[in-house]
Amino acid sequence: MGLFRRAETPTDGSTVPHPHTPADDTRSVQVEPLNPAELVWAAQHREIITGLCAGQVDTQTLGDLFDRVQAIWLQSDERDRTDPESLVHAFGVTLGDLVAQRVPGLVWGSARGDGSPELVLTHAEHDLVVFPVAAVGQSWGSAPVGWVSEYVTEASQGAKAILSRSSQPR
Repeated sequence: MGLFRRAETPTDGSTVPHPHTPADDTRSVQVEPLNPAELVWAAQHREIITGLCAGQVDTQTLGDLFDRVQAIWLQSDERDRTDPESLVHAFGVTLGDLVAQRVPGLVWGSARGDGSPELVLTHAEHDLVVFPVAAVGQSWGSAPVGWVSEYVTEASQGAKAILSRSSQPR
């Protein structure tokens, strides 16, 4: 799964790139700033993790919490498991915050395409979009211990590499 992808530079004059699936360039997806409801939604999910981490959220703390919560969820009887959607959203938003702290210029945006809006990290000056919430969703239930730290490192380094190549003269 791609942690991030380059996005085509918009042709409509906007400053936020349009993410796309490289194999399907026919899709029209637009990244916009978060609207007030999305800002509240992200803050609520961020607060879930902040509360569970006693106010101190860093990569190690989030990783330890993720590993414990996922293990408990996996150990529960499949018939009794709750839908992990809220957990995925809470961990995804906080994971994205950690990546954004490491990569200057990354901000939250809302990718709007054919389906529901999806919170993503984007860069106003470069064609980069990062999908932390989707990454948690795809990894939930199968992520190995230490996955959070690996994701933060890989996504941050990959994004920085893309940004540095984008800013080099051609």
